[in-house]
Amino acid sequence: MAKLAAVAVSILVASCLSMGQAQAPDAPVQTGPPVANEPSQTDNGTGEILTFHSHARQVLVTALVWKHAPKSAAWVPKEILKRYWDLAAQAAMPPVARGLSANNFRIFDNGAEQQINYFEEADFSLRDINEQWSFYQQIRGTWGNFISVDLGLAAPTAAYILGYIPPPSQSGDCHTIRVVVGDNDVVLNRDHYCSTDEADVGTVQGGKLVAQMENFAKSGKHGSFKVASRPFVFWSSRVLSLLNDKTETGIGAASTSASARNYTYVVVVHDSRAPATIQIATEYELDTNGSVRSPIEFPGAKMWDYPCPGDHPAIYVLGVVYNANGDVATRFSDRFPCRSEDNSFLMQFGFDPPVGSYGRRWVMIPSRFNSQVELHSGDYVVHVVVSDGHKFGQARMPLRVEALDGQALTISDLALNGILRDASLLLRDAAIVSPAPLMPAPLVSKHAQFIPVPNARLRKKSFLPLYFEIYEPLLAEQSAEVNFRMKITDLKDGTLVMNARPTSAAQCVTPGNVVVPIALNVDTAKLESGHYKLEVQASDSAGRTTEWRMAKFEIQ
Repeated sequence: MAKLAAVAVSILVASCLSMGQAQAPDAPVQTGPPVANEPSQTDNGTGEILTFHSHARQVLVTALVWKHAPKSAAWVPKEILKRYWDLAAQAAMPPVARGLSANNFRIFDNGAEQQINYFEEADFSLRDINEQWSFYQQIRGTWGNFISVDLGLAAPTAAYILGYIPPPSQSGDCHTIRVVVGDNDVVLNRDHYCSTDEADVGTVQGGKLVAQMENFAKSGKHGSFKVASRPFVFWSSRVLSLLNDKTETGIGAASTSASARNYTYVVVVHDSRAPATIQIATEYELDTNGSVRSPIEFPGAKMWDYPCPGDHPAIYVLGVVYNANGDVATRFSDRFPCRSEDNSFLMQFGFDPPVGSYGRRWVMIPSRFNSQVELHSGDYVVHVVVSDGHKFGQARMPLRVEALDGQALTISDLALNGILRDASLLLRDAAIVSPAPLMPAPLVSKHAQFIPVPNARLRKKSFLPLYFEIYEPLLAEQSAEVNFRMKITDLKDGTLVMNARPTSAAQCVTPGNVVVPIALNVDTAKLESGHYKLEVQASDSAGRTTEWRMAKFEIQ
């Protein structure tokens, strides 16, 4: 007799499938209509689709605009001002300037005015950002932190994303960016871009620290603080492409040349001879000694003093992948420095760092880092070292990359547990690093971005986020019905607690694209504490099936 009467397989609202209802263990997954239709690709007038590869000549920048007028704290709710009597002076800001058009903006690259080829108004109203993940994009990866503060309010903004094709540049060149919006006040998310990566760990301290991290990786030691990391194998890549969107949905009345195009993520499968894309998710718990603080006002958070201490603290990550012979197959590295001017996750949207007792301020330190590498089929060992410049921590994990049969129906790794994010925010991420590509390539299912985490431990009475991809070669030239089925087994006694019938993935299919990205939210609320395995298999109308792909999870 099954231990679980009904396990719901419900779908994330923002993914390609809508929410489903609780089903019996052998029932199919119920799906609804897609959230929105993807626009079709078109050329940009030069016969080329602009993509965010490192060689793409396209820059995006985010501009926050305020009216040149007296400051006021009127945006803060009255009950908050009563509770925090000293907040009014700190929170005072001028009124935001909404409803502008591309004609109101002038953008300069190295002092030369550029033609705006993309314009979008992406405002935020007053909102609560407490108990939420916030992410900061860099060229070599994405850093993240969970914001849990006593007062997590973000002020309203008038945000505009501008795009232009910059003049040619040589390797090592840096360009300044300046935006003028009449007599309004403007804050940019960045004032320059460079054709080199400024975040490389190898440039820090003349290479001394990176040498120490490499030696620590070889030592096999775990180190003085905890590091958890996990790789996920996909045979697809994502490019942010310039598409034609005939429907004008922007808030502002942009010019025809700027509003006729839109950016969206296009997922493409690798050639079978190309390397697989390995996404590596890392989390770490820092020691609280030294300049790292954990104030009472921000439980669980790690902080730097603000302004940043004079010893220029930073968090460093180094990943080294060894092949079966023990040789280095590839590596990645990055650093997140404390920068008084913009290092707070909130400050990228124009807000000051959090304020604690006695008016002290801190800059939050990220607690996770996601990146990616490319590897051919084979067996590997992945080492990820994290350091604060003095102490070290390390995670090691085996990795097997299978060869891709480009003619066969295939299923990717299962990414169990993750952070769900509105995919529209990816455009702001691109505006931080363009013309470089986003790293790692975002896992997007329609309007949801899935960010994998290294652990698959869930709280009791919660949902299990899940992401995987199906590769169907038949979709390149013809229509084909693609299905998937799922089952969950209790590892304690081998009881099958869910065995769903095949579910159609039709609403996740983009015509002509062989990649079918699927994001699910599996309702595990009725499962008891323990260890489980989840298995997924894909099938198609040609009678082909994949092997069962398996991943384990734990309910605490």
